[in-house]
Amino acid sequence: MSRRRSLVILLTLALAGALAWTTVGGVTVAQSQEKPIVISRAHAGSHRPSFDKPIFVLALGSDAGSPKYKRGGKVQSGRADSIHIIAIEPKLKKASIVGIPRDSYVPVTCFNRPTKITGGLFFGGPECMISTVERLVRDHGGPATFKFDYYMLAGFEHLANMVNDLGGIPVNVPYAMNDQASRANLKKGPQTLNGADAVAMSRNRKDAPLGDLSRSENQGLVMIGGLTKARALVAKDPSKTLEFVRSIFANVKMNIPLVDAFRLGLVLLQIAPKDVTNVVPRADTGTTDAGSSVILDERSYRVYRDVADDGVLGSSG
Repeated sequence: MSRRRSLVILLTLALAGALAWTTVGGVTVAQSQEKPIVISRAHAGSHRPSFDKPIFVLALGSDAGSPKYKRGGKVQSGRADSIHIIAIEPKLKKASIVGIPRDSYVPVTCFNRPTKITGGLFFGGPECMISTVERLVRDHGGPATFKFDYYMLAGFEHLANMVNDLGGIPVNVPYAMNDQASRANLKKGPQTLNGADAVAMSRNRKDAPLGDLSRSENQGLVMIGGLTKARALVAKDPSKTLEFVRSIFANVKMNIPLVDAFRLGLVLLQIAPKDVTNVVPRADTGTTDAGSSVILDERSYRVYRDVADDGVLGSSG
């Protein structure tokens, strides 16, 4: 394998680990089977992001396509358990992870009416989720031209496999978790999570201080843990990371040019975890025609349009 080819693969792997939803390990997928992970351009056509400007990614975690968690079907036809706007600012070497609670009651484009945003994935696939979040930002004061460059989609099982391939990820668990529904049994404080624990933390909400909001925030912490471990692996011994590179190409359906993956991976490796802001806007809950829902308000929209403006939270007027 050439040195250049090795570097391209390594940086593609860094992209996968850093964003925490993009790789599985130890799983062999036959050529005839559909690959379980998707990294794709958000829009068809010749548009390619400028690496001199903010890059926007919609990260989606599906509750389907994970037999080990008794969730059948395809990841594309599940409900969106995790919804995050990831903004990467290459010049400043900063990133922002902004969560959208899965039960947010908003206009969903494939329904053409308000309902819980989580159902957009089930009924309209990633395309519905992309257009819904873009419209949500634009309709509440965000840039009229706001749109995602990429989207990523995976399920519980894929996150667990990725974390295990990395040898666990470091996470500062914000509070003790003991929830039967999510299988979370974690102590408060810094620790290394294995795949099952990372999934449990990402799903935990029943004993979380702010329920759905806390769950979304914890998912961001798991993503940052992935970035932390990926950077540590590359700094210590880049050659060791090649041990689980094969699983990316076996299991990831990557509908982006390899050169874009290379450049994006390089950008991500340059971002220190301390320069990643993880935020879930505060919002109230209420009852709607869709049942118990998260009601986004001006507090939420202020954060969404802030990150959409220039990719960096807190820098907009």
